[in-house]
Parts: sequence; structure tokens; C-alpha cells
Amino acid sequence: MKIVKRQNMVLDTVLAPAILFLLVFAWSAHAAPLQDISIPDVAMRLADKSGDIRLTAAMELDLMGQCALKPLMQLAEHGSPLQRRGAVIGLSLLPSPALGMDTLLKSLNDTDVHTRSLAAHSLGMLGKTAAPFLVKRLADLRPHVRDAAAFSLKLMGSNSIPALIRTLQTEDSAVRAKAAWLLGRLGPSAQSAVPALIRALETDDIRAMHVIAEAIDLIGADPAMIEFELALLGSESGTCMVGHIGNKASQILTRLLGRGGTPLAQMAFRTLAEIGKDALPALREGVNHGTPGQRIASALLLVEIDPDAVLTLPEDLRETLSGVHRPINQ
Repeated sequence: MKIVKRQNMVLDTVLAPAILFLLVFAWSAHAAPLQDISIPDVAMRLADKSGDIRLTAAMELDLMGQCALKPLMQLAEHGSPLQRRGAVIGLSLLPSPALGMDTLLKSLNDTDVHTRSLAAHSLGMLGKTAAPFLVKRLADLRPHVRDAAAFSLKLMGSNSIPALIRTLQTEDSAVRAKAAWLLGRLGPSAQSAVPALIRALETDDIRAMHVIAEAIDLIGADPAMIEFELALLGSESGTCMVGHIGNKASQILTRLLGRGGTPLAQMAFRTLAEIGKDALPALREGVNHGTPGQRIASALLLVEIDPDAVLTLPEDLRETLSGVHRPINQ
């Protein structure tokens, strides 16, 4: 059994719910009578800088058990800044902390930055129970609420993955990008999110597309699986063959060519080569209107698929590709 410590600007540490198991009966013989325990006083001491004072307060709170829920909820909303911090810590230490989740969610909008941080930590400890409610707050109009919710989801680790995957389907591109960013920071443990991330690339928001693409690169899924999913972009069915639906995916894949040197750009390049002639319209668009990286990659693919297309390339691209062209299969 141990006490989990977390650093922040005001407190040396934040106590984790695991302290409940540390307390059990060891201290009860020396404790103050229940009727003498003051929740506002306990909350103040839970937020104290001294670890010994916090430990004593946590022991007193343990004696009250779930009975402390209502007074802590009230204090978290109406107490002084220090009391609100302690109340948020106290809610996370209760036998059933999820019962105080509504109050913890409200505390993400507290005027005190440290209370918001503590609420984010406490919600992060609730894991999958709190995740669906936190992802909704990624769309909150108040930046500090969005940031606190994202921080809490980050602390939650892999427990946040199912809720973040569902969030990738939202119409708000900024929220999709934030969910993708969080998934990317989970690395290989978020492999199950890759198909949903690839589908989320179907967006007109270029900034969101780059965030989503970076997340896919950071997760590092199997290239064969990624290329298969890339070829299915734009299809209503997940069972179509590349040749039949590649023209729908080509526009998105051509955009990805602008991320030169990244794993996903390389996989997009190979997928476009496999799509073949159906990719030509998107590649011509990339040649004429893309970024410098997109233009070069699109031109190289265009000539590989249709060698006669070299005659239609702008002069600067013909000069760039002179002596560089190589068959895709070599």
C-alpha cells in the first residue's frame, strides 16, 4: 500500500485514492470522535503543504467514509479556494469517488487553477467511468475547461481510448484533432484506434488532418494494415477492393504526400501507386496546386503510372525529376 504523490505549483503532492487501503483500522483507536470532525477543517488540511498534516486529515476523512460525500460536494462549490482544493482531493479519497464525479467535472471550471488541476487528477483516477464525460468537454467554449479535460484524459492513459475513438466521429474538427493528439501520445497502446484515425483523415481542415496523421505515425501500427485502411478511404463499405474505390481515396492520399519523410506519407505514396490510373486526377491536382513536397511526389507518381504524362508536367518539375525517376518496384 502506498500514497501516490503528484507535484503542482502550490501542493508538494496530491494524495491518491490508494490511501484508503493504507488507513483501514490502524489509526482508528486514536482518532477524534466522528461528531468532532469538521469537514471544512479536514478539507483545509488535505490541501496543506505538509505531508503529515495531509495524512492526518485523510485518516479523519476515512473514518467518515461515504458520509463525507455531500458536505465535500458542497464545499467544492462554495468553499474558499483552499477548501475547494481540499474538497476535490477528499472526493477522490472516498470509498466510491465516482459518486462525486458531477462535482469534480464542475470543478474543471473553477476560478482557481490549482483546484482545476486537482479535479483533473481526480477524474483521471476514475478511468473509463469519467472518460465519456471528459471527452464532451473537449468541445467546451471555455479554453481552461478544454485544457483541464484533455489533461485528465492524458493522465487516464489507455482507459481513455474507447471514448477518444468515439470522439473521432464528431463533426467538430478541432475536437477530432484534440482526440487524435491524445491518442498519438499513448503510442503503441492505442493501436486499436488506428482505423478510426485513418477514417478521420477525411476532413477539409488541413490542420486537423496533419494532427491526425502525426498521431497515426506516433502509434506506429502495422504498415500493411494502414495501407489497406488508406485505400478504403471514402468508401461506404469496408470490403471493396482497392481498384474499385481508390479514386475516392486518392485526393486524401495526395494531401498526405505533403508530409514528406513521415511514415504515413510513404505509405500514402505506395497506396497511390497501387491504385494506379484511378489516382491520376488527384495526382494532377497535386502537381498543379499542391505544396512543393506534394507537387514533386505527385509528379513522380504521375509519370510512374503514365509515362506519357511527363510531357504535361510544368518545366520546373521536369527539371527536378530529370535523372531522378526510378521504377516504384525497385
